[in-house]
Amino acid sequence: MKRAAKEETTGCAICRWKGYLVERKGEYSTAEICKCIKEGCLECKGLGTVILQNRGYTYVNPCRACGVIRRNVKLYNLAGIPAKYSHVLEVNSFRPDNIRSHQKALSYAKDFVKKYPTERGFLLMGSAGLGKTHLAIGTISELTLDYGRKCLFKDFFHLLSELKQAYSQGTSENEVLLPLIETEVLVIDELGKGKSSDWELNILDQLISKRYNASKITLATTNYVTKEYGVKHDQEILEDKIGARIASRLHEMCEFIHIEGEDHRRVVKKKT
Repeated sequence: MKRAAKEETTGCAICRWKGYLVERKGEYSTAEICKCIKEGCLECKGLGTVILQNRGYTYVNPCRACGVIRRNVKLYNLAGIPAKYSHVLEVNSFRPDNIRSHQKALSYAKDFVKKYPTERGFLLMGSAGLGKTHLAIGTISELTLDYGRKCLFKDFFHLLSELKQAYSQGTSENEVLLPLIETEVLVIDELGKGKSSDWELNILDQLISKRYNASKITLATTNYVTKEYGVKHDQEILEDKIGARIASRLHEMCEFIHIEGEDHRRVVKKKT
């Protein structure tokens, strides 16, 4: 898969020749077209579209110079990336410790982006503060901004809250779940977080099963580990939180990668 071609005139020093800027806006990370394109695109004069005429017909086409950037920025903004990760725009923003599991996770994510969509998704498991969410977000940020792929990020506990709110407003759960089922790449963050009630497991089963049947690519992070790791390290077991059926589907859909190390948040706190 190749990156979309850009005109040599695209970008400026302010946006570092990307054509867009990313910042925090409320709850989410938001990308905006840089002023150099808004006001300086020679092809479309900042409109984003050009008018073409052929055999008496008039067509409105995306700008050849900045249309791809505008599309990718829109896809990024639809991905629902949390504001605290506005600096995470590519896989290589993940800084692994000198630990084999960190290197394996980074290597797989880089290959995943490079070879998309031929690689399976991945599930990053391990204790808190090891950069699992950072790496997953770096992956979909790069897929949207550089490759124009439709991705969504969803914290599982937040999804449950959205569904409860939908019920209270008389909205069907399908309206909440459908975008997650249909997107090209879905990140499920904090997989297994919650009470693991029958209702929660049913929601997760619907989501995973429908993406599985549609051959959709899914990425996930979780603080729980599979049985072979949990018994050895005395950690909570993923299969106990999500059930054997869902875990089995995920094993087929994803490469399971166990990340070890020290909680980075605690390390930073100690230094300060």
